[in-house]
Amino acid sequence: MNVGIVDRVNIDVYRSCTWKEKRDVLNVFWRTNVEATSRIVEAAVQYGYYAVICLVVVMLEIALILVVALSHNSFVAGLSALAELFMIWSTWWAIKRYRVLKVQFVGERTRTA
Repeated sequence: MNVGIVDRVNIDVYRSCTWKEKRDVLNVFWRTNVEATSRIVEAAVQYGYYAVICLVVVMLEIALILVVALSHNSFVAGLSALAELFMIWSTWWAIKRYRVLKVQFVGERTRTA
């Protein structure tokens, strides 16, 4: 049986969150030193997986624009380079936060089990 990536990654907790809880999830994921319930941390881990994937895709798209712009030696090349730097930083931060939250979530799970 062929299992797709969507079947392997469950985002049920994130989907069941209210709008206020989703704002809390974003706050927990993108910032440090934010207190949250285990439900919000679990939703942040689920959100983080997809956030990292999306950031990598956007980073690759901007890299393609940068390559094309450099071949034309245009002003767009400079803007693309700045955007690419920002995307690299954002992706690095998202991966870092995802790893921290994942460890935190696993630690909370083992304490309650």
